[in-house]
Amino acid sequence: MDRSVARIGAWAGWLGLLGILGYHVGLTILAGQRVSGTTDVAAIRAYYGNSVVAIAGVEQFLVLVPILIFAVALRETLGATAIGRLLGGVALLAVVAELPVIATEIAAQAAVVTAVQTGEPVAGLFRFWDVLYNSGAYVLEATWVLAFGLAMKGVPGFPRRLPALSGVTALLLGINVFAIWVGIPDAATLPSALFLAVWMAMASIGLWRIASSKTPPVAVIPPG
Repeated sequence: MDRSVARIGAWAGWLGLLGILGYHVGLTILAGQRVSGTTDVAAIRAYYGNSVVAIAGVEQFLVLVPILIFAVALRETLGATAIGRLLGGVALLAVVAELPVIATEIAAQAAVVTAVQTGEPVAGLFRFWDVLYNSGAYVLEATWVLAFGLAMKGVPGFPRRLPALSGVTALLLGINVFAIWVGIPDAATLPSALFLAVWMAMASIGLWRIASSKTPPVAVIPPG
């Protein structure tokens, strides 16, 4: 494997992580705590009355590119064994499936802003966005985190605890699938976001180590 692939993947991972954190932290500062899991039209209109919610979506569109590069680089790096190719392939397919979901939710969120500004009904459109982004997308996200994490097991360069962290992160993301249905407060989903940020950082470090190493990234299979 050309080590420039891992190096590009590491840079893309860091860029994607910074973009995701910048979007969510910046939007919280500018527009306040996002609204989720509610049918309170007044609360929806109060939050989506901020034009910045729609404008910020442009940055989120751009972040999709480094995330895709990051995922492809991980798939290429972890494909030295049959199980690595299988798990990496599943993970990459989950990422590719999630990207149009994210693009759709960005557009839907901007549409909610326009509906608020023009005095149109917002409850149905907001529910579409909420179910898509704060429930459905988590299934795909948990899948690629877990699959990539399992593929990293025994691969020199990646932190030894990363597969375990992948399992915990995927579990938290899986729980989030049910958050809007059972009334889990939106703020309670924050731990999964923090774990995912740490996961992306550690995966990017692993890619960088492999790019800087002279040892091929082949999984170490324990004897016996």
